[in-house]
Amino acid sequence: MAVSLYREGILSFGKAREIADLSRREFHQLLGDQQIERHYTSDDLEANRATLHE
Repeated sequence: MAVSLYREGILSFGKAREIADLSRREFHQLLGDQQIERHYTSDDLEANRATLHE
């Protein structure tokens, strides 16, 4: 269910991973196994860059 909600954009990666009770690595693997693209926008990239510089 968590994977479906992530795929539809209803849940973030983190929330879907928590619901699935999987580690980040395990959830990435699960998404890959099911050929589900990650939701990562240019805004996400900029937010991550800002966090790294803090």
